[in-house]
Amino acid sequence: MSGQYDSDDEPEIQQPYAAAQSVELASLKLSSFWVPMTSPDIDNINHVGMAVRDLNDTVRRFEAMGFQLTPYSPHSAAWKPGESVKPLGSGNRCIMFANDYLEILASEDPRQPAARIANFLKRHQGAHIICFNTENPQSVDQRLHQAGMATSGVIPLQREIDTPDGVQTAKFERVQFAPEHSPEGYIQAARHLTPQYIYQPRYITHPNGCTQLSHTFIVTDALDDFARKYELYTGLTTNRQDHACVFRFALGTQLIIIDAKHASEWLPGTLFPPLPAIAGVAFRCPNLAEQRVRLADNGFAFAEAQGRLVVPAEQASGVAVLFEE
Repeated sequence: MSGQYDSDDEPEIQQPYAAAQSVELASLKLSSFWVPMTSPDIDNINHVGMAVRDLNDTVRRFEAMGFQLTPYSPHSAAWKPGESVKPLGSGNRCIMFANDYLEILASEDPRQPAARIANFLKRHQGAHIICFNTENPQSVDQRLHQAGMATSGVIPLQREIDTPDGVQTAKFERVQFAPEHSPEGYIQAARHLTPQYIYQPRYITHPNGCTQLSHTFIVTDALDDFARKYELYTGLTTNRQDHACVFRFALGTQLIIIDAKHASEWLPGTLFPPLPAIAGVAFRCPNLAEQRVRLADNGFAFAEAQGRLVVPAEQASGVAVLFEE
């Protein structure tokens, strides 16, 4: 497997039957048989994942923005179809909503960093994962292979979750998209097999009133290529706007891909990850006036852009955090 997310601790990517050789991003084209799906097999951005060096510091920052976070949960996974799961040496704390969330990842023991987390942090601290939601990972896997892309196949993931009835095992099926096509991050689609353990009512309410991780922002200097690629990834047609492309999902989230030359118009700040990158996330907030006061009272030097409050990446562990009504 090639690319900047290489590790022995990664899924084995299966070559598609339509193309035995890997292809460069610039060569990805909409296949002649490709048309937007009338019933897309991807219906949401399920979560965005960020990797951080100091989990406690990051938690303090997000709590100061008015979020409640879940308890720490260690990860286990398999990297090949049919393999048993094993501990990864990493875990997360999450900001949960009714149908999506922000995942904050860190090594379980910073003195023995997990390979995947270490690889993320070699590039930058901040957002590295977009996980789309699907109820049919087999369909996603087949569709990507037909488009000439390699995948991991459908592989299991699980993590231990604290519940009111004790610790339970949350289980998932997921498909990782080949990293040679995705220099911006670790792109995948997953199905929740035990959603009742993930979306617990006690964790989906927040002091700031936010109700959804509504938008995810990618910044690139190859906007046309990324628009084509994410049409293939999602099965959707993009809505082209000035200097950006927007993908709207059935369950309410949006992916916005921004031309790097205009990134500061959307995501003001002084810290940007290396391009291309997952650079920001936005939350739906019912009262921006109250949130403005909260941020100011807690010392955040936030900005305002396109009707949103923006906590710049340098104040949020490497990812811009936006609030919108």
